[in-house]
Amino acid sequence: MINTIKLKASLLVTALGVLFLAATVFAATNISFSPTTVNVKAGQSFSLVLSINPQGGKNYTIKMGLDYPADLLEVSSFTFGNNWMPLVQSGYDVVDNTNGVFIKTAGYPGGLASNAVFGTVTFIAKKSGSGTIDFNPNESMALDGSNQNVVNGAVVQTLVTVTAVSSPSSTPSQSQSDSLGQSSSSVLNANSNSQS
Repeated sequence: MINTIKLKASLLVTALGVLFLAATVFAATNISFSPTTVNVKAGQSFSLVLSINPQGGKNYTIKMGLDYPADLLEVSSFTFGNNWMPLVQSGYDVVDNTNGVFIKTAGYPGGLASNAVFGTVTFIAKKSGSGTIDFNPNESMALDGSNQNVVNGAVVQTLVTVTAVSSPSSTPSQSQSDSLGQSSSSVLNANSNSQS
């Protein structure tokens, strides 16, 4: 009889553990970027929208970490989406354009239960080249009501291609040369006429 009770208790604990694990897996918060591909010229800016989808769970705090190629891009601004309450504290609010690190953290009053924009990052393209803006799951978290991190660590990135700005031609075109030649000969003729 005691062995039966122990067996039932053990099965109950195992079943509850499986249910808890399943609930955590199903409530994993997804991160997405829009757009996923960017083509710009050096000197131009572009915006990247960062979105959160709690997948049926509820998130109360989000810490979003991104890595980007600092030689190619520079963060010029960030704006939180509606209803987010920023946490401005060392380690939770970082824009490091030297090392290409971006971290923003905010809470959502009452908890976020549906897809929402976390914020919009504006980048400036510094020079030609290509690289990726990557979600960094090691610097990110999505805390649920039990203060558990439920962020999905899947690969999320945006491919950025920056082309050089074409400079105007410094050699005159044939029509410009013809017109310059005519102007010069007109001036020469006018000077010789006035000297005579």
